[in-house]
Amino acid sequence: MKMKVVFGFALMGLSLASAKSYEISIDSVSKVGDVQLRPGDYTVTLNGTTVKFTDENSGKSVETTATVETTAEAKFNGTSVWFTRTDAGRAVETTPKAKFDFTAVETVQKDGVTKVNEIDLGGTRTDLKFQ
Repeated sequence: MKMKVVFGFALMGLSLASAKSYEISIDSVSKVGDVQLRPGDYTVTLNGTTVKFTDENSGKSVETTATVETTAEAKFNGTSVWFTRTDAGRAVETTPKAKFDFTAVETVQKDGVTKVNEIDLGGTRTDLKFQ
């Protein structure tokens, strides 16, 4: 009996330790929240409203905060209508996928500074908004 309890706690600890991470690429020096990222590949992890960026080459990490939002449906740039073809050959309107297909970084450039406004986390309905 003791062995089952210890094993259960070990599994629970393992699942808590392995937070979901996402990979992004930054093309130019970019401001994200109150931190600056150099060009390169990063692993992004989320803990509450704290977002951690780990440089995949150096292993160095920086953290900032974000507004975390979960959307009811995936966002689209413009109007999108999805159709599925039935066995009878008719096209039937369907609803769009509720999750982001991939992790996407939304940036804006102003006065020569690239700023990350938002990161949509692939496979989820979660997006991170930065001030």
